Amino acid sequence: MYEILIVDDHTHLVDSLANALPWEEMGISAVHKAYSGEEALELLHYYGIDLIVTDIQMTGISGLELVSVVKEKWTKIKSVILTGHDEFQYAQEAIRQGICNYLLKPVSNEELERTIRALIGELQREGEALVNQQKLAYLFRESLPKLRESLLQELLAGKLPPLSQLNEKLRLYGLAFDETNPFLMLCMRIEEDFAGTDLYSVSLLEYALTNIADEIFSPRYHNWHCKDDYGYMVFLIRPKQPSEGADKEWMEEAERLARLVQHQIKRFLKIKVSLVMSNWSAFPREVPAAYRNSLSLFTDFIGFQTESFFHDLQERSVEEIRPLSELYASPSFMQLLEVEQWSAAEAKMKRVFEELEQRENKTREHVFEAYVTIMQAFSYYVHKKGKRFYDIYGREAEKMLKLDAGWSIEPLREWSFRSLRQLETYSGSLSNRFRHELINRVIRYVNDQVKDVTLQSAADHVHLHPVYVSNLFKTETGDNFSNHVLRVRMDLALQLLQRTDYKINRIAQEVGYQKPQYFIKLFKTRYGMTPQEYKNGLP
Repeated sequence: MYEILIVDDHTHLVDSLANALPWEEMGISAVHKAYSGEEALELLHYYGIDLIVTDIQMTGISGLELVSVVKEKWTKIKSVILTGHDEFQYAQEAIRQGICNYLLKPVSNEELERTIRALIGELQREGEALVNQQKLAYLFRESLPKLRESLLQELLAGKLPPLSQLNEKLRLYGLAFDETNPFLMLCMRIEEDFAGTDLYSVSLLEYALTNIADEIFSPRYHNWHCKDDYGYMVFLIRPKQPSEGADKEWMEEAERLARLVQHQIKRFLKIKVSLVMSNWSAFPREVPAAYRNSLSLFTDFIGFQTESFFHDLQERSVEEIRPLSELYASPSFMQLLEVEQWSAAEAKMKRVFEELEQRENKTREHVFEAYVTIMQAFSYYVHKKGKRFYDIYGREAEKMLKLDAGWSIEPLREWSFRSLRQLETYSGSLSNRFRHELINRVIRYVNDQVKDVTLQSAADHVHLHPVYVSNLFKTETGDNFSNHVLRVRMDLALQLLQRTDYKINRIAQEVGYQKPQYFIKLFKTRYGMTPQEYKNGLP
């Protein structure tokens, strides 16, 4: 979708044209309006404008001057000048130089639509030319190692996308893993202190290490690896040609090769590593659990020993106590509340309680663990807002602050969702109040600084980006910022005409217009008479 800017110092013509064409159907997502060349240049700094339609004759910066500046600073923007027969000679040179297109007035809606559609076609063709397929394919191949690593890191963290989406990525990234074939995980801890070693040297060593593993495993196993947040190297492997009933043989072969990797790394790189190898696990569902279990084996069994190898052959009973993986999977409750992603927080809460409902997780300890974690996230959000629990939850805060280990699943579920919705309601009221106060500050600033106010200066006053201020102003007031400034200036001009004996030139300067002719034109457009005619008609 594209964005268009309509420029004319006749405000009614701009407003009429902005409502004249089926913009969205034409591929235009936003129609911006400017009532002078100066305002148009200001808007161009803040919006991604693709097309400009401008009148040729305007007070101040003319349409020709505007499109010349645009051609110099925003080379990809397409411009159309609306010109009369008597003005055409002024536009000829710009047209010959390819600076702009032109339409002779009066212009029908059909003719203007055809011209804009043609320019949109040019923009599309230019965009397609920029997206050179061969170049993209090369860049994609160059990025593949990082893309593969990032995807595995997401799976380790428990971020399991829908299976169809995951399978598409696996296919795109050239990774031979799927839900029909189990995998083995190797978790490698590098036992060297790289403090004082530059990043480039460390990266080379890590590349050499993974290269050794690839060379040893690749003849018989598919291999996928990444570096985790703790500096461990994690490998997923599965046989290239699995045979039914041969899981034990493939596992024994994988252990032999893993020990060979450990030996070769020490031999060629002079680095000591320890390895933990998992049992067969289901892909992708058991990737997070296999990873967490490998980390636990490092802490529980290997500890500070070096050059260790631990093969986890334990068959885990479904009755075995397991950690609540979803409770700690990224993004955490605290992270979601911090950015106020309420729907995502609610969805995560549903998954946590689905996990709690599993037979092995229905212990009082697990329920209490969930309560403490959820309560911690609520506390963080409330205190981050500078509030106490009583400010948001009222009397219920007393119950929340009692550390009760007697929760059962259903009361905890009900309390958790109810408390989350109360936080969301508080956030919504806070956001509405913030927006209302912000727009009031902008309006007061416009009234106080009407002579010199611009969108940029108003945005600077409230310490926000001009585009955000412009969009918020439109949303909250239903009016464009520039329309509001024009109305305030014209209202002030009326007051000055009624209450003072200032000359028209001075009134123009007092309301922010350096060129009296432009002020007179705007005044007449708004009130149907010139300032002098209005003054002459006063009693």
